Amino acid sequence: MGITKFPGKYSLHMEYPIGTVQYSLNIDEVFKSASLIKLPIFLYGFHHAKDLEELVEVSPEDIVDGAGVLQTLVTESRMFSVRDLLVLMMVVSDNTATNVLIGRYGLKRLNTYLQHLGMTKSKLAREMRDQVAILAGLENLVCSRDMVACLRILASSPAFRSMLYILENNQFKNKVPMGVKNEGFVFFNKTGELDNIEHDTGFFIYKGQIGLYVGLTEGSNTLGRTLLQEFGHMFDEL
Repeated sequence: MGITKFPGKYSLHMEYPIGTVQYSLNIDEVFKSASLIKLPIFLYGFHHAKDLEELVEVSPEDIVDGAGVLQTLVTESRMFSVRDLLVLMMVVSDNTATNVLIGRYGLKRLNTYLQHLGMTKSKLAREMRDQVAILAGLENLVCSRDMVACLRILASSPAFRSMLYILENNQFKNKVPMGVKNEGFVFFNKTGELDNIEHDTGFFIYKGQIGLYVGLTEGSNTLGRTLLQEFGHMFDEL
């Protein structure tokens, strides 16, 4: 297809090593975030949880549909650690775990944190799968520049190695990582998708150095995944 022929809007950014920009295009274009908004929530959890092993109750009333496993596990109230919820949010993109964490931290506090991170165009306007809020026009938003700010702060965190291990185990590697042919790359990523939305962002290690990337697309799911895989081809040129 070729990146420039994508029939929609897109944004791509790659740094290798972190701080050295290799490619950047349309980084201030704002998109519906899909599940990428979970990444700053993940960072907030590691930075501000007093105890990651603290137990939180999840009840059947908390369950929402879409991505995740809690809708299968929670047929009656169960306790999960904050760490468990953070892992579920990132590894299987669990929407229920995300909403429990949003309820715990608060929308206002999380949006203040986004501004603190330098994510000035991003917004957490609603919980996951909140159909009432969606019908009211409330959308979670991100742009590549903001995601880069989040990734850079994550990389400077004392908990970076712990967070990187969780990101490495993300179950969805069918976008940018799939397009990379060189087996010397290791990816640590978070994806997002909605109707006509395909996103992928995270870190990679190559030749002992860490890079970061963001890929955002809107216009076609199939062609969006193809574009992100073609973006992955660029990594082979490093």
